[in-house]
Amino acid sequence: MDSFPIDQPVEILIVDDEPQAVKYFKKAFGTKYDVLTATSADEAEALVLSGNHNIGLVITDQRMPGRSGVSLLNRIRSERPDIIRMLTTAYADLDSAIDAVNKGEILRYISKPWDLRVLEAEIDQAITFFLLKNEYDMLLRDKLSALHRTLLRDRMNGLAVMAGTLPYNNAPLTMYHYLKDALAEPCWRSIVRKQWSQLRVQDHWRIPVDETKRAISLTEDLMDRALFANNDAGATADIVAIANACADSINEEHGENHVRILSDAASIVVGTSPFVVQSILQRLMEPASRWAAPGSILQVNLSRNDQGEATIHLETRNCEPGKALQDSVLFTPAMQVTPQHASDLLKAALAIGHLGGSISSPPMQNGYKQIHVILPVKPVQHSEPSVFPAEWIEDLSSDYEKWVLGSLDIAA
Repeated sequence: MDSFPIDQPVEILIVDDEPQAVKYFKKAFGTKYDVLTATSADEAEALVLSGNHNIGLVITDQRMPGRSGVSLLNRIRSERPDIIRMLTTAYADLDSAIDAVNKGEILRYISKPWDLRVLEAEIDQAITFFLLKNEYDMLLRDKLSALHRTLLRDRMNGLAVMAGTLPYNNAPLTMYHYLKDALAEPCWRSIVRKQWSQLRVQDHWRIPVDETKRAISLTEDLMDRALFANNDAGATADIVAIANACADSINEEHGENHVRILSDAASIVVGTSPFVVQSILQRLMEPASRWAAPGSILQVNLSRNDQGEATIHLETRNCEPGKALQDSVLFTPAMQVTPQHASDLLKAALAIGHLGGSISSPPMQNGYKQIHVILPVKPVQHSEPSVFPAEWIEDLSSDYEKWVLGSLDIAA
């Protein structure tokens, strides 16, 4: 729901199937308020839902041809709960009016014929209530928005600190690029902001506790010893064969061709454990295969570069941003457990860095999403864990502020 524009006057909508009644109302209050009129529930609903008016109060007659006033106000309550709702009714309809008040569908009812002094007092009170409520809602949204931004920044910093404790080679560098790529995805920003805005106020005290539990659970999940254990001496893996086996498994699970493998060689061998390569490819391909819209596929291109390294390019056309966002550890909605696919994707990235390789994911453009992976001919030797450099934190913080403001230059 959009905020009411406080710099524009509040409009009152009077709804009555009797033309003389709406004319009488507008003559009585048109000099004090901006008054809109409608002679049917359908006409009134169209005005409210059009988004072209700053309606703060709707007053409707109960008995109208086609639809009752209560039916109209119940619809408005569902679509625009910020609007104040009042029912005007004759004595014969008093029971339905009282029932509507009790159910919260309207603020109050006004009996016909109108006493203009009483009606004016009721309108003044309703408009004052509307303005105060709107101001409170805006202040609350600003407060919660600031809290959300702080919590998301804390999560980003927490992932950076976590990287320094993980036993993978190059974990800080891998995490740095992972976070940079996530912040550079402009199509995710609006989805994330909407997710945060849907949190209930009463749940906010639980968020810090849940975030701590979530971080502990994620750290435990990332400690997958099989992915960072030293490779057996002389172990080799054929990436083409393993990629095709992973694709067959995913396609069989979905019952259709979700993944297609293309390679410029019949075999591309690297000096790495086949189990590790299979674990990496499975954790990359399974999430990415779900991002495309129905009918589209994930294409995996395999080759060697000029240095003899194995290159793996995953390409998804017609990628649905919301699906890809679900597999981002950074942007998992608050108070939700990190999805396993998201954790697996990060584990794959850390395993690639552990081997001495690299992974990157350029920003999505026109529904086209890519993941680029390079694996060395031979894995690097085990090295001691390193800390996340302070300058990287500064760089990520700068990117995050630009991401919040929507001004991050993704080409930089």
